Amino acid sequence: MKQLSRIFSRNVVGYILVISSGAALVPLNSRAQQANLCLDGFCIGQSIKEARFDQVAWITPRKDLAKEKCDGIGCKPEIAFRGYPSEDQAKLSDAVSWKYVATTEDYNIVSKENLGVLRLYKYECNASARGIRGERRFFGAYLSTPSQYLTVVGLRLINGSLTVYRVARQYPYHNPHELASLAKELKIQYGGRLLLFDGISSNAYYEVIEQRKDAWFGRSTVFNPSDLSNNAAELVLIDPNTRALLEPTSMPESGEIRLSP
Repeated sequence: MKQLSRIFSRNVVGYILVISSGAALVPLNSRAQQANLCLDGFCIGQSIKEARFDQVAWITPRKDLAKEKCDGIGCKPEIAFRGYPSEDQAKLSDAVSWKYVATTEDYNIVSKENLGVLRLYKYECNASARGIRGERRFFGAYLSTPSQYLTVVGLRLINGSLTVYRVARQYPYHNPHELASLAKELKIQYGGRLLLFDGISSNAYYEVIEQRKDAWFGRSTVFNPSDLSNNAAELVLIDPNTRALLEPTSMPESGEIRLSP
């Protein structure tokens, strides 16, 4: 899907799923404190176990989806998922072996088929599958109703449950006035927590950290009047509790958690 690939390839929205193990130690504020950092019923700090995840038609990419082959001892279900009930070990192993590999980073996906087993995912003993000091990154993508906006929900392990820590939505627009109107609506919704960009910015993550914001909105493509389907802007919500750990860099790999000293 062209839209799905673009939402990861753009420097701005490509940040939403970058994660490392150090951030798992940062406690989340209560849902009440983050209640207004939500989009379409998905909120920062929301657990995958909540009913909202059952109400979405999750998109499973047709392309760039591959099953990871791992023959090492650490990949065996009884090793990687030691401590889980034996009937769940194989299911979990299969669920996390499917990856979206369209970018330089691999992501595990949330789908209708694996949602139930991912709700059991609390830890994994196989560190090699996650990378050194790393942690698996998960995303679920869907088309909002009735607008059909592409929305991506990023999750990571927090307190033994996959939890929302990024939400991004891609908005098509047909002219600059329509884009300005959309920015005004989002500003009303998120207030001072939202950072607005007049144009495309590769420094979005740096700016959102420096200015202590919790979300940003800006163009992801240059306005193209000859191809209205190629005009897109993106809203990204982030977890404020990880902001202090994030490395403020304008490189495409931005959003990495700093390594512990």
